[in-house]
Amino acid sequence: DEGWGLDIDDLERSLNEAKAKGINVVCLVLINPGNPTGQVLKENEVKDVLLFCARHNLVLLADEVYQENVYEGEFFSCRRAADE
Repeated sequence: DEGWGLDIDDLERSLNEAKAKGINVVCLVLINPGNPTGQVLKENEVKDVLLFCARHNLVLLADEVYQENVYEGEFFSCRRAADE
């Protein structure tokens, strides 16, 4: 069990379903870490989100205001991922 995480295949499926319904998806909102749990995405998951947005020409709105509320693991920001 990997606990809380993100599956890019689920994002791809959701995006395709939205497009099939005629929805013009222009952005993705990422709230990391989760509130109130403090659960964080892993470094590779954050990077995958950035690549997903770039591949689909989506604006990424990253809400990382709770980055100080991490109880387990290490917080890895979208900014840091973009810089790398």
